[in-house]
Amino acid sequence: MAGELVLLTGGTGFLGYTILVDLLQHGYRVRVAVRSHEKIAKMWAAPSIVALDPRATQLMFVIVPDMAAPGAYDEAVQDVDFIIHTAAPLHADHASAVGGSDPQKVQSLEDAFVTACVQGNLGILHSARDKGKSVRRIVMTSSTVAIAPADFFSDAAAAAQMERGEEVIRGPETRVPVPEPPYNSQLPAYCAAKTASLEAAETFVNNHALRFDLISIMPSLIFGKDELATGTDSTRMLMYRLLPQPASNGPGDGDAASNPYQGEIVAVGNAVLCTDVARAHVRALDPDVKGNQSFVLNTDARWEDTVPITKTHFPSHSTRGCSGRVVRSGPLCP
Repeated sequence: MAGELVLLTGGTGFLGYTILVDLLQHGYRVRVAVRSHEKIAKMWAAPSIVALDPRATQLMFVIVPDMAAPGAYDEAVQDVDFIIHTAAPLHADHASAVGGSDPQKVQSLEDAFVTACVQGNLGILHSARDKGKSVRRIVMTSSTVAIAPADFFSDAAAAAQMERGEEVIRGPETRVPVPEPPYNSQLPAYCAAKTASLEAAETFVNNHALRFDLISIMPSLIFGKDELATGTDSTRMLMYRLLPQPASNGPGDGDAASNPYQGEIVAVGNAVLCTDVARAHVRALDPDVKGNQSFVLNTDARWEDTVPITKTHFPSHSTRGCSGRVVRSGPLCP
């Protein structure tokens, strides 16, 4: 309800920032957990925040340098009514994209995704239980990758299960097991992180007598405008996953060797608009929404439709040939 205080983690990220704007538009007071003072300055300068011009009593910040540290959120959770926890590791750099057989890279993927994600979820749950005396509900961002077998998102044969009507998405009584390491790339590591962190959060809630309940929001691949973006790295990595890369005809011309996702990567035809995902998080705070449940957010999508859309709205890019490639179909979620 308007005027209540929400602690928001991940508010400087793509989805978290959109949630922040929605919270402010609906009259909530928001305390955003950020890693540094530089992040605070960036937020105050963001276009939608400038346009909303919130009072200092409506938009506040708390520094949490390391969300995986013990007691990281102990101060942040005090006096808040709700928590929306979107913070999670998601690395978009090419260097860490592929683990391969290098033991150090393989271990890095497990630490950066699975361990960090689980510790972040459990950390905020512990802080809410021990220090957040007024917390009534926690809304966590999960993903559709947490409730389907990992091979569904990386193997075309497994994806065909859906076409045959076989069970893929699992409910609360039939959760998929956490994929075992080692992980040879970011995608299986990310799937394992979301599966493990959902399991950890649900187990914690089931095993403790708590003053608050839990709602998990499970979106598929999220698209939308990113006001905070300063480059195209994340978009470029996404396109590497979705678009087939032709053999190089010259320097800088689609060099397959530079693409760690050159193999047969399949992409599920599921997507959801970022503003809709943000709305679902904020709507989940309403008392008429029953707690301790999960919501899947998704719409069917045809990646082939991106070609005429790009040609219509971005003709200068189309002339370079990048939008004339047919997008593969198959599974990929955020």
